[in-house]
Amino acid sequence: NLSLSFGGVKALQDVSFRVPENTVTTIIGPNGAGKTSLFNCISGFYKPQQGTIHYQGQPLPGSIKPPKRAAMGLARTFQNIALFRGMTVLDNIKLGGHTRLNTSVWQALRYFGAAQKAELELRREIEEQVIDFLEIDHIRKYPITMLPYGLQKRVELGRALAMRPRVLLLDEPV
Repeated sequence: NLSLSFGGVKALQDVSFRVPENTVTTIIGPNGAGKTSLFNCISGFYKPQQGTIHYQGQPLPGSIKPPKRAAMGLARTFQNIALFRGMTVLDNIKLGGHTRLNTSVWQALRYFGAAQKAELELRREIEEQVIDFLEIDHIRKYPITMLPYGLQKRVELGRALAMRPRVLLLDEPV
């Protein structure tokens, strides 16, 4: 029963649906129907004025911020590309896996032991699974700014897949 308004504009009004596990669910509607607003509520960028989001059978409090939701397995792509422009394809995709790295701040700053091992394993997994799956090995060292829009969207999908999400929200994927 989600509802979200911006001033007098009702972006979402009493929206309810259920997504069974291991299924693909599509939300279709014209421009301005509230699809992105719905995704922003689920991923924690917006807090609905009314209603509750349940995840894995439990209410998802509005106080849980987007990074924590990502660590819980909620990944998304964006309607407008949200990549780091000064970085390469591989570095952008690796950022998606940061929520899975379990090293201390000290290890990460010094980049030794567990931190180095975890990053090398993440990189191997991304190169063997995500980059191969998306067929973008030929551009993995390219800066994002050198890529056409369609390949940038594919890289953004790769970053989301690197999170190994339980729920993948694709906003305008093509």
